[in-house]
Amino acid sequence: MSYSYNMTSSTLSTIPAFLQSHLPPSLHPFFTLSYPIHPKSSSFFRSMTSPHPGETLYDKGYKDIYISFSCFLLFTILRSLTMDYIFAPFANYIIQRNRLSELQTQSQSQSKSKSQAGLSIKQKEPQEISWKTLEKLRESRKERKKRIHTITRFSEQAWSWLYCTVYWVFGMFTLYSIPRPFSPEQLWGTYPYTPLPAIVKFYYLSQLGWWFHQIYVINSEKRRKDHWQMFGHHILTITLLVTSYIANFTRVGVVIHVLMDFCDIFLPLAKMLRYLSYTTSCDLTFVIFLISWLFSREIGLFLVIKTSYQDAPKHIKFNWSPSTGHYLTYNTYIGFIGLVTLLWVLASIWFYMAIKVAVKVVKGQGAEDSRSDDEDEDNADDSEDTILDEKDQLILEVIPQSGGINSERVDKKVQLNGHGNQNGRCNGNAIGKAGGGLKKRK
Repeated sequence: MSYSYNMTSSTLSTIPAFLQSHLPPSLHPFFTLSYPIHPKSSSFFRSMTSPHPGETLYDKGYKDIYISFSCFLLFTILRSLTMDYIFAPFANYIIQRNRLSELQTQSQSQSKSKSQAGLSIKQKEPQEISWKTLEKLRESRKERKKRIHTITRFSEQAWSWLYCTVYWVFGMFTLYSIPRPFSPEQLWGTYPYTPLPAIVKFYYLSQLGWWFHQIYVINSEKRRKDHWQMFGHHILTITLLVTSYIANFTRVGVVIHVLMDFCDIFLPLAKMLRYLSYTTSCDLTFVIFLISWLFSREIGLFLVIKTSYQDAPKHIKFNWSPSTGHYLTYNTYIGFIGLVTLLWVLASIWFYMAIKVAVKVVKGQGAEDSRSDDEDEDNADDSEDTILDEKDQLILEVIPQSGGINSERVDKKVQLNGHGNQNGRCNGNAIGKAGGGLKKRK
């Protein structure tokens, strides 16, 4: 791990040096970490925060917000590009392939039924349906909207899944760059944890950029019933990030982020599988998601609250001394525990919602999608309850997520890229009308 950590630190120091030599000084804070401390400078805090004597450490200041802003813009651009040019085409391909397979199965079934009923004298081999034939078959307005809606939802969930997967791995790497990262001695005994290694500082500031990006996303999309819940969650998360960063509680902050990001890998993945009609894989992934939520957010976050309450006062004296990096007083101690507890309560409420709906569906009592849009479209078939009316999908949609979606923008993009209607023709056909289309060809 020491070798890997040194390799990452070297990379994080090489890239800023390259950027600083090719960018004007006014742009440096937007693309590189600010307030570096020369490796030769020695201090008591340096020996506590970095086991590598030659490593460049970083102090904090107001310029740190600039790189968070750059990360916000980067995430927004990457979201748009990946959704429009990677995830949407992929989802459209899988959906069309599944439709083609269903049409071929129905064609073979119809031919077999006619043969058994004596309606055809000479048995012919069922004709395979090609992609060209599929493209020529007409698609109703309702079916087209359903397909485009599914592609859009898949793309949004795929972006959330990609981010959470990458940043959970990044967070684990950051966490295990220090020995025994979960021990009270490391969480609290090293306080104040400043100056920071490059990897810790970039992880924290890029996470802050992500949550600003999430604020933008939920306010740019059509509002859902849980809009203010998610808005409050994002504000609470940003508050915890900023205060723990300023008050030098970044070590426990990284632990909280790793715990929160873990189960967010599985919920978007379960939704993605559901949108592609892989129901068995979706059900299995959803079970894994519930288990991961239980251990990471319910148990893991509770243990963080416990160690904050019991161990922090044992290793840190209550003292307000900004010049030495000490910001822990009794009031800040209670405030920090209160914020983390509030986050845990929100997570517990959402976990209860997930379990409650799952139990209802297992018992066959049905479920209500609490995340549907506040206002319906012109037709009832545009609502998410109609388009995604299967019980296991309702389980997935009832749980608030950090990711958002701008359906109108992505839907238009899907159509412009050729995934939607084109000169009155579409790339797919309803299964209910497939038989008639095949019969006419015969």
